[in-house]
Amino acid sequence: MAAPQSGVLRAVVRDAFAPGLGMIHRRVFTADIVRERISDVTRASVLNDFATGPRRAVGRESLELAFPCIFDIPRARTLYALGLDAQELQQAPFANVHARIKARSILSVPWEAGPINRPRIEADPIYVFSSGRCGSTLLHNILLAAEIPGVSEPDVGAGLLSLAYWKYPPLRPVLRWATRTYVRDLMSALAGEDQTLVVKLRSQYCAAAPALLKKSRERRTIFMTRRFEDWAQSVGRMFQVTAASLLGEYCLSLNCYAYLRQHSDCHFLRYEDLVSQPHREMARLSEFLGREISAQAVDRAMSVGSQTGTRLERVTERGKARWDTMKDEVYRQWISSGSADHCSQILQAYE
Repeated sequence: MAAPQSGVLRAVVRDAFAPGLGMIHRRVFTADIVRERISDVTRASVLNDFATGPRRAVGRESLELAFPCIFDIPRARTLYALGLDAQELQQAPFANVHARIKARSILSVPWEAGPINRPRIEADPIYVFSSGRCGSTLLHNILLAAEIPGVSEPDVGAGLLSLAYWKYPPLRPVLRWATRTYVRDLMSALAGEDQTLVVKLRSQYCAAAPALLKKSRERRTIFMTRRFEDWAQSVGRMFQVTAASLLGEYCLSLNCYAYLRQHSDCHFLRYEDLVSQPHREMARLSEFLGREISAQAVDRAMSVGSQTGTRLERVTERGKARWDTMKDEVYRQWISSGSADHCSQILQAYE
């Protein structure tokens, strides 16, 4: 999504928060989804993913449970997906993809309206940060099997990673406000009776950790990763990447881990340990969360592929060939750039 120009930026801030705001800016609008434009694409949702019919104003008293979905930054609004089953949404490997496929209508809510879901839960989720392709979806499935509420890859940090956030510093408090509202409504929609919700994040949101945790009431976090060589192969076979982008993303995730260790109560989980000793690792996590994770729940979740039914389930021959042509250069740069030493030092510092 393109960042607003400076004039539009001033209008966004003014229209979102200025006293005496015109009624058109304060209204909540809904629109039926005519058809989905893009469905099973594992990326953050954007405004034109949906084709909608005419919008119509609705009163707050008539609002149904809504899943926050997309930050509409130029209009200082958040789009919510309606008509979703909460249990199906939590079970989805990618919540944003599920919302794009299953939502029957959307709701456009101005940021100044604040949270809309009721009852309002004044708590924050436990975030799972990771390098990606390291078993975080498997972890999500294990926690669901143990009846610990969670959701996988909502676009909660999209506003904090937007070009607008980084290019226009005056807009940052506004986007942090919009993000906190998103989190409030996510918690109200999906958290359990004890107000627990474990939110597995996209790997890109490692860059948003400081802003995402700012003023959070929940100090516990979880971080997952795996050995670089295996991680790079997994990512390189699945996505079109370069050696530089692989090193950058992995180092970013480890820098995020260092930040989490210094600014939160962070539980570290390595993919290799999860698959080799799942019961031991989940016993450790159970103690950390203060919730039971039974051996039966672990076995049940691990008996099913975590990416089953998604486009990430299978690696194509083209993907394998692409990785074979670049792997030597990736491993060479991993050592020569100092990235291997840098990441090793972070891991050793917090063992």
